Amino acid sequence: MAAKKQDQEQVKQKPEPKSQRPDLRPADLLAAAAYMTDIVPNGCLYHVWRVALVAEHVANSLLPDEATAVFYAGLVQDVGTVGAYKHISQYASLQKQMDDPLIRSHPRRGAALLDWLPGMSESAKLVRSHHEWWDGRGYPDGKVAREIPTGSQILLAVETMDSAGCFQSKSNMVEGLRRLAVFTGHAWSKEVWAGVVGSVEDSAFYQSIMDPTGIQPLLSAMLDKRPLPHELDCAEGLERIFHVFAALVDAKDPATSGHSLRTARLAEGLARHMGLSKAEVTTAYRAGLVHDCGRLGVPTPILRRSGRLNEEEMGLVRKHAQMTMRVMSCIPSSPEMARIGEIAGHDHERYDGTGYPDRLTGENIHILSRILSVVDAFDAMTSATSYKHLLSPRFAVIRLKQAAGSQFDPKVVDAMTDAVENRVLEAEPIAA
Repeated sequence: MAAKKQDQEQVKQKPEPKSQRPDLRPADLLAAAAYMTDIVPNGCLYHVWRVALVAEHVANSLLPDEATAVFYAGLVQDVGTVGAYKHISQYASLQKQMDDPLIRSHPRRGAALLDWLPGMSESAKLVRSHHEWWDGRGYPDGKVAREIPTGSQILLAVETMDSAGCFQSKSNMVEGLRRLAVFTGHAWSKEVWAGVVGSVEDSAFYQSIMDPTGIQPLLSAMLDKRPLPHELDCAEGLERIFHVFAALVDAKDPATSGHSLRTARLAEGLARHMGLSKAEVTTAYRAGLVHDCGRLGVPTPILRRSGRLNEEEMGLVRKHAQMTMRVMSCIPSSPEMARIGEIAGHDHERYDGTGYPDRLTGENIHILSRILSVVDAFDAMTSATSYKHLLSPRFAVIRLKQAAGSQFDPKVVDAMTDAVENRVLEAEPIAA
């Protein structure tokens, strides 16, 4: 009887198991998509992360019930700018922003993309109005005063502060606040500016914001504190966010629109045809969606040029593979996301070791990277763009066979040939 009582006591004292962090969280992936918008040439790294964190900090005192919506709106506020010829922070004035049609319409495009994500409608409304001015001179809708959500005003004020360099040092903050105060009553309300200035009293928070090494831990903690709406924080939401990557790559270079989705479908089908596990088939699809996300870091004029590139320009294009891995590893607590990025980033490795970025050879290249390499090339050859004419699947397979053993894994080429000949990979086409 005593022994039984002791056993019961041990059960009571046994600690509850800690909840396991998911291998891949939708919030982490969304943060990576946001990070991607800042790797553009002459961009402002961590710009949207800083804006999201500071805007949440300000919103905590001004409208605490909406702080989560403000945070996620800040995180993805710039997705609509992808494809512009320079980063939003490089436009020195409101007029220069208004003169660029793509920038002037980016709040609408960003809001539309957010609206496609379940549970993000409130953040979408804030994004649509985050460049409206209190005096009516803003864009895209010319709203005025109380027509503009307070959360949108906070985003505009904080984004303006970041573009002015306020978060680089304490002295910059003091000087920046002095210079930007004149916009009160014009760009934002007196109440919003008072909330911004009042938030600066939290010196420890702003010291962390000013430290580039402190941004990532701050963001990870905020993603824990402010979970996504449950409609998006789920398996379906995760897949939708993966498709956001493909949509942003399409926006960067519309001439190749649909390539990421077609590559993902082909990679998924070929991985399944080769007998890979269900998990790896899923990874093949996801890696296909993100495999070109590093292209956002390549100058837009180079990507859109139809003529032959010189060696220096080709070097810039090749850097997209490393940038893809960098984007997908920006949240250290998400190793699965980094693994997908590594698979995607190695799709330009060659079987003979002369590829990039790491000059891997043969079986040292992940099997999914070898699959991506083949289907990426196949889609490029069989999809018409403004740059070239398409080949038939039959002739594309001949080209693949010619490069087997040098550029491509012969086993993967054989599997691709069989799949094409037996129409295993046929799917509804995605227009280029």
